Amino acid sequence: MSPLLQRSRPLSLLLGISLGLSSSIIPAQTPTPPPQTIEEALHRMSDLAGIIFVGEVTSIREQPGQQGASGFVEIDFRIYQAVRGCTAGSTYTLREWAGLWEAGDQRYRIGQRLLMMLHSPTASGISSPVDGMNGAIPVLPAPSSSQVLAGADAAPQPLDADLRWIAAQIARPALYTASDAQVTAQSAPNPPSTATLQAVQQTPLPSVVQMLSSWQKVIP
Repeated sequence: MSPLLQRSRPLSLLLGISLGLSSSIIPAQTPTPPPQTIEEALHRMSDLAGIIFVGEVTSIREQPGQQGASGFVEIDFRIYQAVRGCTAGSTYTLREWAGLWEAGDQRYRIGQRLLMMLHSPTASGISSPVDGMNGAIPVLPAPSSSQVLAGADAAPQPLDADLRWIAAQIARPALYTASDAQVTAQSAPNPPSTATLQAVQQTPLPSVVQMLSSWQKVIP
């Protein structure tokens, strides 16, 4: 064996030991556990959202594609409460890929009121709700009131956020109530019962908006 090879063997051995130690020190990455409560689910969705607001659908327009490209659908919202990435009192236009509307799927209706959590638009302006339509949360009049959502300068009206779809997809849904401007959680059994789903349908909208407003978007 040549002297050069003899001198290189200790170096190779040291490199092998070093790489082995490095691989044993670096911890294995574990997948993020699924949310266990509605608060965790909303927080995760908030982290993924670039635009969050409460608004009403005012217009829906189908735009055909050009030169064989897929078209898109534009949905205009009148914004009543802005949480992130938009301004209250303005109109926000959501542009969705037309493929999401195939087979006659009517994703939105004019006059529908929603709490929207949207991905940041792509370079072409295309966006969509976080977690599919889970990010388009229906806003309903509170059972104790028949009043409707008014303009940004009007007095607040009692409204609820319908969180049933989110509650149905987590391991342990939670019920939220507003108390002294604080949001409290009560664990519910798994799977969610009919009473639980009815309760989360009546979650006060201000409580949900307060949570979303208090969370800063996590930048990966």
